Amino acid sequence: MNILGISCFYHDSAACLIRDGHVVAAASEERFTRKKHDEGFPHQAIQYCLQAGGIQARDLDYVGFYDKPILKFERLISTYLSTFPRGLTSYSKAMPVWLKEKLWIPSLIRKELDYKGKILFTEHHMSHAASAFLVSPFKEAAILTVDGVGEWATASYGVGRDRQIDLFKEIRFPHSLGLLYSAFTYYLGFKVNSAEYKVMGLAPYGEPKYVDQVKQLIDIKEDGSFEMDMSYFSYHYGLRMVNGNFSKLFGGPPREAESKLEQRHKDIAASVQRVTEEVMLKMAGYLHRETGMENLCLAGGVALNCVANGRVLREGPFKDLFIQPAAGDAGGALGLAAYIYHSVLDNPRVDTMEHAYMGPEYSEGEIEALLKQHAAPAKRLERDDLVREVAALIDGQTVIGWFQGRMEFGPRALGSRSILADARNPKNKDVVNLKIKFRESFRPFAPTVLE
Repeated sequence: MNILGISCFYHDSAACLIRDGHVVAAASEERFTRKKHDEGFPHQAIQYCLQAGGIQARDLDYVGFYDKPILKFERLISTYLSTFPRGLTSYSKAMPVWLKEKLWIPSLIRKELDYKGKILFTEHHMSHAASAFLVSPFKEAAILTVDGVGEWATASYGVGRDRQIDLFKEIRFPHSLGLLYSAFTYYLGFKVNSAEYKVMGLAPYGEPKYVDQVKQLIDIKEDGSFEMDMSYFSYHYGLRMVNGNFSKLFGGPPREAESKLEQRHKDIAASVQRVTEEVMLKMAGYLHRETGMENLCLAGGVALNCVANGRVLREGPFKDLFIQPAAGDAGGALGLAAYIYHSVLDNPRVDTMEHAYMGPEYSEGEIEALLKQHAAPAKRLERDDLVREVAALIDGQTVIGWFQGRMEFGPRALGSRSILADARNPKNKDVVNLKIKFRESFRPFAPTVLE
């Protein structure tokens, strides 16, 4: 049985093919278009998945979409009506694309794939939950999904047993930990739904001096649920994340993109990071008390906050933790496909996601042809010789572009498409950040160590 999962139209569009419960392929559209966080219909990711499975669209038994557009549209209309007339500009920008495209997902899928079979939808946070639990090594586990917003839910608490998932509690829009973090991303001069990780990377350079101010924005309950004071925000009706009240509370207007980062900005980043960690720990504690489970599965965009995840693992009550590597919207394609196969069709779980290498790979012949096409100098080495030569180059302070096997699914470079440099030389931090990746000097790296 072949099931194709699709996520798109908000950010990080992706596709995933599952066959008889096994993940055959999964990839984000951005990896083909080179448009970061590409939100468009994932034509190329779908084509890759079908090719990897050796099938065509007519061979699919089901196609699934990772959320329910009608419910999301209901939330938009309800919000615009409740904030009228402040949301009029945002409404006028949003409606054309909704009326032209986003409300007609089944027709679009049939047209783009020339597909005549069954199309199923599930709610956004169920897709997240399934992406974490159904491919985890756990037979049963507590499930926590936290992001910006799906249809109405911004976080959900649940439990998974065998192939079934019960989401028994949720936090609803406009109250959102993910959107709180995005509001600070905007205020600190970074791009929303794209650069939240920069705030996490900036936080260690600051002190959490603004925690009290952050907590004026969000009333945190003991179970990790919360309510936000919406008088400081405009994301629920406007084209900006925050308003003048927010700027006044934090001592000035939002930072201009690419302008100098002051210590105040670093302290603000540290403060919202600290509060985010506190909320995640309280959520985990509540889930443990409610479910009695030893294991926890995490997904949703906030689950990409590895610093908060680390605290949940070290300080939280759970013995073990599984985090979907593609925890954001891209992973919803995988979760939805797994949910259809296991939970809807009641098939046994057969696959554990032991790695994230689910993207395309290229044969030596394909690589050689591309090198010749671009007249790139190259030489062929056996594996052992290649490793020795690369190690010597790194030891000599050469920065290496390392390309092998299948591409990673998710935002992390995990050794298949990676930049390698000698971590013993502190100068390499700036070499990689400023001269190669052309990114901010504070951005962190992932160390590679022997077990």
